[in-house]
Amino acid sequence: MTPNMVTIRSGGSVNFIVSGLHNIAIYDDGVTPTDINIALTTPTTSATPPVLPIIDDPNRRIYRGVDPSLQSRDRVEVVNFAAPGTYLVICGVLPHFAGGMYGYVRVLPN
Repeated sequence: MTPNMVTIRSGGSVNFIVSGLHNIAIYDDGVTPTDINIALTTPTTSATPPVLPIIDDPNRRIYRGVDPSLQSRDRVEVVNFAAPGTYLVICGVLPHFAGGMYGYVRVLPN
């Protein structure tokens, strides 16, 4: 993810520009990568390979994008952040997250 950390004001939005088979998942303030239970997964639903596991840990998750196997490989997902905090953003495709594909959105008070 580039950049690894973005900073916005509360009430602002982040445009996640997705290129490829990726799944945006956002976890609440204070969640760290080690808090994510990667044993909880769901498969992508398209019968067309690759069929990859998507992390399905709902604990403190505040957003999960749509199944990437059913979407255009090039798209934009817009997420609004109402409250201050530091939010963990991961690629929910298990091998991507396991390879270090995550970053943070730091939301400052208005």
